[in-house]
Amino acid sequence: MTAKIAIFKSKQGKNMTPEYKIQFEQMEWVEVGDGMRFKRFQQDELQLRLVEWDKAMVHPNWCLKGHIGYMVEGEVEIDIAGKVFNYKKGDVFVLPDGEAHKHRPKVLTEKAQFFAVEKVS
Repeated sequence: MTAKIAIFKSKQGKNMTPEYKIQFEQMEWVEVGDGMRFKRFQQDELQLRLVEWDKAMVHPNWCLKGHIGYMVEGEVEIDIAGKVFNYKKGDVFVLPDGEAHKHRPKVLTEKAQFFAVEKVS
């Protein structure tokens, strides 16, 4: 069986070498403020973020953007359109785009960290 290697194209349509290893430890944190920071890898229309929230993080507005996340550390509750779900280390959340899946998180531990795969807005 022969392995297939995906060819990635840039927005200009040129072939790109795919990233086979993303080294988050070499990236700088982007400080958003209010207890949130992240590191981001972007390839064309998708991004992978390592996100960290602390207890100071307050998300007063509903988020309508879709996310697929894997909890690395800590515990959060996410209010999804009025229904609350808890996520802890090892859990995966899938939040589709749109009003029907609007969501906002709350950190339950001192710190929560997760990977998120998202479309670039």
